[in-house]
Parts: sequence; C-alpha cells; structure tokens
Amino acid sequence: MRPQLQRLRTMIAAVGLLLASAATQPAFTQTAEKLTVRFTWKLKGEYAPLFVALDKGYYKSEGLDIDLAEGSGAQTVLKLLASGNEKFGYGPAVSAAQAVSQGLPVKVVALYQTKAPMGVISFPDVPLKSPKDLEGKRLAISVGETFGDMLGPFTRINHVDLAKIQQIQMDASARTSQFLTRKIDVMSVYLSNELPQIEKRAGVTFNLLKVADFGLNLLGASMIVGNAYAEQNPQIVKKLLRATALGYRDAMADPKAAAKAMAKYMRVPEDPDVLERQVETTVASTNAPPGKPIGWQESADWQANLTLLKETGGISDVKPLSAYYTNEYLQ
Repeated sequence: MRPQLQRLRTMIAAVGLLLASAATQPAFTQTAEKLTVRFTWKLKGEYAPLFVALDKGYYKSEGLDIDLAEGSGAQTVLKLLASGNEKFGYGPAVSAAQAVSQGLPVKVVALYQTKAPMGVISFPDVPLKSPKDLEGKRLAISVGETFGDMLGPFTRINHVDLAKIQQIQMDASARTSQFLTRKIDVMSVYLSNELPQIEKRAGVTFNLLKVADFGLNLLGASMIVGNAYAEQNPQIVKKLLRATALGYRDAMADPKAAAKAMAKYMRVPEDPDVLERQVETTVASTNAPPGKPIGWQESADWQANLTLLKETGGISDVKPLSAYYTNEYLQ
C-alpha cells in the first residue's frame, strides 16, 4: 500500500502545481474587434444613443471595441465607405440614397429617423412663415450640409424662385456667427443640434420653418455600411446594430441620463440644458415601429423619398429598393 500512497501523494502535488501555475497566468480573452463609426458631422446631442451604448458597455458585450469619431460631411464619409477606407458611417439616409443612385456601393442597414428634424430659422423681425419668404433673403450654404444639398428640390416643390435667394457659401463653422451678427438672414438648422444652441446663445426664440411641413420629408439618421464589408462581415454588422439599438432604447427611456452620458465624451463641453434639449428632440423623432427592431425600415418610406428625389431632380436614376437599404442585419 505504501507505493500506492506515495504515487497518490505525488499526483496530488502535481495537480497542486498545475493549479498554482494556472492561477498566475493571465486568463485567455478573445480580442475585441476594433471598429470606427464615423459620424458625418461634429459631436452633437443627436449622437447620444450611440454614446449611451458605449458608456454602458453594450458594444463591449458584443465583443466590439468601438471608436465613435467625428466626420466632415456626408459626401466625404460616403466616399470613404464606398472605397473601404471606413467601415461604418452614421448620418442622413437621404445622402446615402443620393450616393447609391450615383453608383456608390453603400447601403443603409438601420434607419433611426424617418423624418429628419430639420428647419430654417430667422430672427423674429425677419418674416418666415412659408418657403416663399426665402425669396429676397441671404441664405448660408455649406459643403456637406443637408438642406443646402436639397435646396433645389425644396424650392421646386414649393414654387420658390431659387434665383431670388442669395446663397452665400461659407464654412459651416462660420454660419452661426454670421447669422447672429445679421450678415445673413436665414440659415438651416437641425432641431436636434443647432437650434437649441443658437437660441440659448442669443436668448431669442427664432421664427422656424420646419421643412417636413412643406414637402421635404427626408429620411434622417441612419447607419450606413459599404456593401463589400457588410457582405463579408454580417455578424459584426448585426452585433453593432444590436448594441446601438440598446443605446437608443435607454436614451428613449431616459433622455436626461442619456444627455449626461453624452456629456462625458464631448471634447468641447456643451451647456447641459442645450444638450438635454438636443437629446429630447432626437429621441422624439426616433424610428421605433411597434413589433420591429429599432431602426427597422419600411419600403413605403424609402419609395416616397426616392420618388421625391427623382421628381425634384435630387437624383436622376432610381434603382431597385434593395440597392438602398436592407433589414437583414437587424435582430
């Protein structure tokens, strides 16, 4: 029995050494997939749902290491997606529609706004009750700005003489100061971005022309992906959309908490009241159809937008709906 006892002791000692060794070794962890979501513009409250997903670890739980990064205009980001130099873009679906019609291989995989919360503003003493009031006014135009890109269709819909609008080209960063110093009469704004900022700064409630009320019902915030990347990495796309939907869910449930989460990531601090108002406007316009995942897309919405773009000259060629969007990555 003694040899057997000795062998048992030896085995126990060996197991103990193995366990001790394992305890000192780092646990194996799967490397997270590093990805960038490129916004089409600078950081603003409209992006809060994505920062909620980041802040609460929803992306991390899906095995994604996400960088939420600023952009410099929809057209630039869409070209980067088409070339494969960027993987995911977040911006206006209407811009993606125009890009697809022009032949760029990109697709909208989630639509978060069926109506872009966009408008045109003026000071109280500058009449602005209908699109016709734009005639004779000085309007700021910037590269990559959605309303500027759609000014032609908007004026045609509303029988406005585009030649009578003085379009003043300027850098986007200069528009607000030029408007507040009355060097321009009207400027376009996102109700979920610039409007709360400018009204807070000026202490004025401006005249507001909501473009959706006058026929320019444009598809808004969306997640856009290059076709080749989506086809080759379907599971990653699904994971990203799943985590983003959770961020939207939480932001819709508690906009104030979402604004506080967003504030942590602002390089330039935003007034808390302004940020909260931006987030509230964003979640109020979020596309969350009953019984469907957040971001679900309906063919009727797409068809209406494409018809509008075609009829007003925003696009020259309408492709099959499947070229513009897909729901296959939504769960």
